[in-house]
Amino acid sequence: MKDMAITKTISDINDKYDYTDENPGGKQDAKLVSCAQCGDYNELSYIYTHKLKPLIDKNKFSHEDAIQALDEACAKLKNPRTRVEFYEFLTDKLGHTIVA
Repeated sequence: MKDMAITKTISDINDKYDYTDENPGGKQDAKLVSCAQCGDYNELSYIYTHKLKPLIDKNKFSHEDAIQALDEACAKLKNPRTRVEFYEFLTDKLGHTIVA
C-alpha cells in the first residue's frame, strides 16, 4: 500500500493498491472486494454508483463521506476483503444499511 494522501476520488483509492486478477471470473470473486482497478473493471466504482450514490442523492450522507468510508474500508479490512465485511464496515461508518 502506498502512503496515505488526501483521498477525493475512487481513482485516488485505486492508486494505493496493485492488483492482478490471476483467476478472472473465479468462483470466489463474488464474495470478495478489490480496492484496485483491474483492467476495465473497477469494483469500488460499481459499489459507489450502485450502492452509495442513491443514498447520496437522498442526502443520507455526502460524496466525501462515501469516498472516505471506501478508503477506510480498503485500508482497515484485511485482504482478501470479503463482501460481507466490506458492506458491514460501510454500514457502520456511514450509518445507513448498505446491502450486498
